[in-house]
Amino acid sequence: EPDTNGREDLRLGERLRIPAALALAAALTLAISACGGGSNGSGEAGSITIGSKNFTEQEVLGEMYAQKFEAEGYDVSRELDLGSVQVLDRALRDGQIDMYPEYTGTALESVFTDKYEQYIEENGEPETPQQTYDLAERFYEERDPAMTLAEQAGYNNTYGIAVARPVAEEYGIETLGDLAEASPNLTFASFGEFQEREDGFANIEENYPETNFEEIEIVSNIGLKYSALQEGEADAAPGFTTDGQLASDDLVVAEDTKSIWPFYHPAPVFSGEYLSNNEEAAQIANEVTRTLTLEKMQELNGRVDLDNESPEDVARDHLEQEGLI
Repeated sequence: EPDTNGREDLRLGERLRIPAALALAAALTLAISACGGGSNGSGEAGSITIGSKNFTEQEVLGEMYAQKFEAEGYDVSRELDLGSVQVLDRALRDGQIDMYPEYTGTALESVFTDKYEQYIEENGEPETPQQTYDLAERFYEERDPAMTLAEQAGYNNTYGIAVARPVAEEYGIETLGDLAEASPNLTFASFGEFQEREDGFANIEENYPETNFEEIEIVSNIGLKYSALQEGEADAAPGFTTDGQLASDDLVVAEDTKSIWPFYHPAPVFSGEYLSNNEEAAQIANEVTRTLTLEKMQELNGRVDLDNESPEDVARDHLEQEGLI
């Protein structure tokens, strides 16, 4: 991170004061580092480290926030494509990053798993996106140290189970129930996090108990699941509703008639300590978040995954079109 200490030049006649000046500078450096390297509350831009998970939408979102903060005068460090929700949450708690975009339902299911299960037993599941957000926001605030959830975007990036169209037509697959019935004859291309999370594959098995795929292949890169479908190496795969690939006529998205997944609206989560020293940071992030829609994210993700554009360029185009940079 850059030196933000604001040290003043020493005059030749002040040599005897050098040790004290150096000690003061060191103390200021430690204080700023402890605050996440941000501003001192005077409104002067500082620094921020932004993380993201390891799939296209997260990299695009991470770049959007990073470029907006840079436009506001911040020194931005990027830790994009960092890993799973557990990796990002640990990095945030350990102070390795100051902010990353999370999804409200994912926070409840994978960050606050036990607490959320207890809440459901006592109150039932949240029924709206706002209730989901409010609960996630509360759980973050109740943490020690506390964290802050900024505004959520107006779209739900939930799971969509894609089936190769020839397979769907052969077995008459229109819903997840249909897919479960046909599953003993099919290969499912998945990724590690979906298989491990309670709201992932286990959720399908619990609600559609006939699910029993002949084979489950775990891909090393999330994007490879679509390649497996296109090349006939797999018959079905989990996707996200903002994936550009799901708009393809070559795929059928099985309808979830039981509404088994919570709401997944993206919202930046900040270290509470960082925001206490950078009060304007949440508002900067909110300006970006408010421009995001389902259709826009499908377009932006498709430009990366299908047109081979870089997340950096796609993010910059969007921010420029919205007048944010």
